[in-house]
Amino acid sequence: MTTNMKMADLINSAPCLLSVADRLSIRFGFGEASVEECCKRDGKDPFTFLSICRTALSEDYLPSETELCRIRVADVTAFLKNSHDSYQNSWLPGMEKAIGETLVGRPEAQQKVISEFFRKFKNELGVHFELEEKKIFPSLEAIGKGKGSIRVFQHEHGEIEEKIQDLINLLLKYLVYEKQDPKVTWLLSFLYAFKEDLIIHSRIEDRLILPLIGGKANE
Repeated sequence: MTTNMKMADLINSAPCLLSVADRLSIRFGFGEASVEECCKRDGKDPFTFLSICRTALSEDYLPSETELCRIRVADVTAFLKNSHDSYQNSWLPGMEKAIGETLVGRPEAQQKVISEFFRKFKNELGVHFELEEKKIFPSLEAIGKGKGSIRVFQHEHGEIEEKIQDLINLLLKYLVYEKQDPKVTWLLSFLYAFKEDLIIHSRIEDRLILPLIGGKANE
């Protein structure tokens, strides 16, 4: 994976990176252009783009201090903020609609439990995103100097992923179905994809944002 690689070849080799390009506002219609050419066309740093891609693709990828010093913080935070917008304006409304359709005709008690669980999860996720955007991102320098709370931040990530799994378990293990329902299969697939996207989102924060020390990163 290099900056000289054709952008279209990179996306074709790992389709999940399509969302990385989208959330960095790198326009499609790549033609035969390289990663470097596509990034520079849209004002993004090619090295930072590839660092996000490597982090997204591998849970074992740990950037060195030298690599972290080359990362453009503004690009990473833009990616994360656009991820928030995608979750709140697309993923969560789609999930809410699918849950509502799945619960049609079910006992009122089941509808209430699952709807209330999802409502609380959505609200907590919104609070977490607001914390990130108003406290974490502007406080990178303070966190790097030991004045911020990385442990609390990482703990919240784990809780969010656990709650998604709890919702999956409610649908997968504890609702009784008279017959196989394609709507439920689609909803579960959607929830698994959302959970995986959140895990990648958290990994990028934990490995590219939190370790950065103020003054060493490119702003």
